[in-house]
Amino acid sequence: MDPKGEDRRRTPIADDVFAPAVAACAERSISLFMRGPRGDLFHSRRNGDSWGELRSLGLPLARVPGSQVPVPVEGPLAACSTGPGEIHLLARGPEGELLHGALRDDDWKGFECIGVPAGFDGLPMGLASAPAACSRAPGRMDVFAVGAAGALLQATWDGSGFSEFESLGGIELPGAGPTPLAGQVSACNCGDRRMGVFARGPAGDLLLKWWNGSGWTPFSSLGSPQERDTVYPAVQRAAPIASAPVACGGGTTRLDVFVRGPRGDLLHTLCARWSSSCGCSPTRRAC
Repeated sequence: MDPKGEDRRRTPIADDVFAPAVAACAERSISLFMRGPRGDLFHSRRNGDSWGELRSLGLPLARVPGSQVPVPVEGPLAACSTGPGEIHLLARGPEGELLHGALRDDDWKGFECIGVPAGFDGLPMGLASAPAACSRAPGRMDVFAVGAAGALLQATWDGSGFSEFESLGGIELPGAGPTPLAGQVSACNCGDRRMGVFARGPAGDLLLKWWNGSGWTPFSSLGSPQERDTVYPAVQRAAPIASAPVACGGGTTRLDVFVRGPRGDLLHTLCARWSSSCGCSPTRRAC
C-alpha cells in the first residue's frame, strides 16, 4: 500500500473483459490481449510504467484459404513474442484447427486458418486443447497442443510458415501404463536451446517434458504441493493442483510455474519447490 492507502500491485486496465493473454515484447514492455463482452478482441501495450490506449482489433474471425466463410476464433488465446514489436496470437478453431494471427507494431491483419493436424492414418484429427507457444530465438516459434488422441503435438514457425504437427506422445510414467494428456499445456523457453512443456497429471501432479537442445525427455512428475493431514497434522500429504499450469522462463537458468491450489490459492514453484499465497503476490523460493 502507498501512503494514500492505494494498492499499487493492482492496476485497473479495462472493464467487462475476459480471457487475457500477455507477452513480453521488449525490455519493460508487454502486450496484453483480451476479449470484450461481445467477443471482440482488444489490445493494450504497456511501456515502462504506463498503459497505452485500449484498441479494438475487431471480432476475431480466421480466414480460410479457398473459402469465403471465416472460422470463429475460440478462446483461450496464446500470445508469443518472436522479436521487438512482433506478437503472435494462436487459438483453436471449432473443428480443432490451428488459428494464427500476428501483430507487428500496430499492423494487425487478423487471423488465418493454418489447418488441422493429421492422425496416424492421415485423416484430420484436430486439436483437443488450445495451443501454447514459446520462442527460443528471434523469428522462430514452437507451438504445442494436445491432440485428439491425447498426445502432445508440436509444430514450428520459422518466419515464413508452419511445419506439420509432430506427435511427441502422451504420458508414460514409471510403473504406469501409457496415459493420454488432458487439459491445457503451457510451454516456455529457458535460453535459446532448452524448452519445457508443463501439464497437469492424472493424479493432480505437475508434469514436465524437457527439450535439452538435442531431444525430448519423457514426461516426468515434479510432484504435488504438500499440506498437513487433517487427522494426523504431523504427516504431510499430497494436495492435487486444481488447474492447468502456467509457465514462463526467466533467462537461461530459471523456470517459474504457477497453478491454482486445492483451496483456490495461487501456488508457485521454482525447481519443484512449492509455496502458497493469496491474491496476486505469490511468494518465490529459490532452488
